[in-house]
Amino acid sequence: MADTVRYLLEEMVPELEALEQRGYFSRQEIKAVVQKRQDFEYALKRKAAMREDYLRYIDYEERLEELRASRRSSRSISGKAGLAEFCIVRRIHFIFERATRKFRGDLDLWSRWLRFCQRTRSSKQMSKVLTKALQLHSGCAALWTYAAAWEFESNLNAGAARALMQRGLRMCKHAPQLWHEYFRLELLYALRLRERRRVLGIGAGDDDGIALGAEESEGGEGGDEAAAAVAAVLNGAVALVVYKNAIAAFPASVPFRAKFLEILAPLHFPGRASLEEAIYDSVAADFGGSAEAWDLRARRHTLGLPADAPAASRAAAVRAAVGVYEQGLSAVRTPEMAGLLLTFLQQQAAALDAAANGSANGEEGRQRREAAEWLRQRTQEAFEEAAADGLLTEALRLDGIAFFLHCGDAHAAAAAARAGTQALPQSAALWQQLLALEAVLAAEQLGGSSAPAGKQQGSGGSEESSDEEELPLAPAAAAANLAATAATATQHSSGAAQQRLEETALAALQAVPAAEAVPVWLTAVEVLCAGSCSLQALAQQLVQSALRQSRGPVEGGLGAVAAVLLAAVHRAGGIAAARALYRALLPLPPPGGEFFRTLLHLEADEQAAAAASSAAAQQAGSMAAAAAPLSDRQLTELFEAATDAYGAEDAQLWLQYAEWQASRGGPAADGAAAVYWKARKVLRRPEEFEAAYHLRFKLQPGAMA
Repeated sequence: MADTVRYLLEEMVPELEALEQRGYFSRQEIKAVVQKRQDFEYALKRKAAMREDYLRYIDYEERLEELRASRRSSRSISGKAGLAEFCIVRRIHFIFERATRKFRGDLDLWSRWLRFCQRTRSSKQMSKVLTKALQLHSGCAALWTYAAAWEFESNLNAGAARALMQRGLRMCKHAPQLWHEYFRLELLYALRLRERRRVLGIGAGDDDGIALGAEESEGGEGGDEAAAAVAAVLNGAVALVVYKNAIAAFPASVPFRAKFLEILAPLHFPGRASLEEAIYDSVAADFGGSAEAWDLRARRHTLGLPADAPAASRAAAVRAAVGVYEQGLSAVRTPEMAGLLLTFLQQQAAALDAAANGSANGEEGRQRREAAEWLRQRTQEAFEEAAADGLLTEALRLDGIAFFLHCGDAHAAAAAARAGTQALPQSAALWQQLLALEAVLAAEQLGGSSAPAGKQQGSGGSEESSDEEELPLAPAAAAANLAATAATATQHSSGAAQQRLEETALAALQAVPAAEAVPVWLTAVEVLCAGSCSLQALAQQLVQSALRQSRGPVEGGLGAVAAVLLAAVHRAGGIAAARALYRALLPLPPPGGEFFRTLLHLEADEQAAAAASSAAAQQAGSMAAAAAPLSDRQLTELFEAATDAYGAEDAQLWLQYAEWQASRGGPAADGAAAVYWKARKVLRRPEEFEAAYHLRFKLQPGAMA
């Protein structure tokens, strides 16, 4: 190994001398470079040489070359380029060659080498590297594309680029991106030919007038045929042939064909319209039963519209697109097709809103309002038609509710939610929307809260919409926003409305599967509490649900519901009502850790409040009648029951237990240390509890004993 390294170092002598003679590096710097290279060479010659060793060596040499280049300009080194100017680049190529010889299958190394060749303009080396890489990785489509692009853009050799693409297609038969890049190559070549003819002064206008079929050749002269052939090439006839071969290779993919349209979109030449027409015709012929294909064909009418297009132009394009969607619905009556139409209509409405720049006056403002009204009506009709045909999925029904709210029609939104819960009774999201909407309508019936019903989504419903008008929210966000609005609105609801809300909540909880019912529970509690409704029925339903389920999780699940409902019952009926609820739940499988933490918090607060009021009453000489707090023994039993159920997982429960023990004062406060040691034994991961315990009490547990 040492002999090999010494031989390699001896080969560096001429180039190092050249670097010193040219003034790039001093004698001391040359010695440092030699030492560094020797270390790298020893690393490469060991038996377990790693890829990172080569990369570190290459990185060092690249930085050395950057230093040489900067010193050439800073020290004004001039003269003909010689060995000193290219020796470091040559050495980097040598290191890359050794690395790829050892790690032949590493495509990243090959790509690094190719990028280095391009960066240093090493054209001959680039050709050699590409040849080696393609021999070893003939199945890599990206390499064929890179090689063809280099030939076309750097060497200006369209023939070689075309040959590489064709060979790549033979080697990578299952690579659709190669067809796309070949199509792009032929289009760019046609554009290059057109530009060359323009620069040379050849009449491009005559060629533009000749169609791809060249039907105007009257006498069948050879010159006319040649001109027609040239015009066909300039107008993209070769690219059309590539497209036809591509769809023969991949006949069953709409996105594959749509990619050709994306490639065509930024290019502008006379044959573009003919190519697009051919692609759309092939999609129509081969995918008559595909909703995705109908969507592609319909959106064709709006693809070229700029963001600030006049309202009249946008309206005409949208009407044409909707006509295609209607044809698609006649041919393919599926929820997917209906969803594509509804998505398109809402996107166009959003684009129309975004195009409004504050002024809605004059003819343009009138046309914009008319277009917006037509879109609103057509979207409503589309929802109604899809509902009548049974094409609405849960997501589409939620979109419909959001759309009606965006239009300011809470009654229509509630009707859509009712219809949705009847069609899909197990949908938690639809029941959440219905609960919130029922609360809003209950407030609206009183006559004083109609504004929230019409404006909760920021739409209004007036003909003129402001620039800040929000779009329909996503279903989850809309449910949360609507529930918050409903919580405020139901504070004014009547007795009949309260009963209707309670019945709706119970119906929702009975219909939705228990595994998905937690969001419905939380919405129901929030709405009923805000509407001052009775929580007795919800409490009974919760007990029944807890009876049917197994042990709940530490966080979330039915335990979160029980915690929220317990706190609500305590606010409404005091500690006696809360005790009635949690005592009904305690004999059942534990619903969750949050339930225990909430009830213990309520009882601890009740005990502390009772002690404070008792001390105040003794000073005043009177006693106030109140529910008796739990004794220390009873509360300890509750803590022990909670830790028996969730002590192995819930560190916060142990911390709450220790804080209560410490708050008792006197000798009883020593129980916090006992809780600490017990928690360390019971918890699977006591680290979180230990950190929180020490932070809370600011001392070691032994100091409390």
